[in-house]
Amino acid sequence: MTWNYYCLLMEELFAANQLGNVPEEKWREWVDGMNGIGFFVQSGIPDHRTFETWQDWAASMVGIMNLGNT
Repeated sequence: MTWNYYCLLMEELFAANQLGNVPEEKWREWVDGMNGIGFFVQSGIPDHRTFETWQDWAASMVGIMNLGNT
């Protein structure tokens, strides 16, 4: 999956949170913004600093989001 597709998908899934769409090189800032939104704070979304790529971060987030759906 490309960053653009992932970012657009997240923007659509969480439209009420107004995540926005940013270029791939700004993925860390986008994650920081996401971490400031109540739903995501409560879900334990990981900080970007422990990940080298957005793909690694997104894989971690998927696991967290799946736990919230069980």
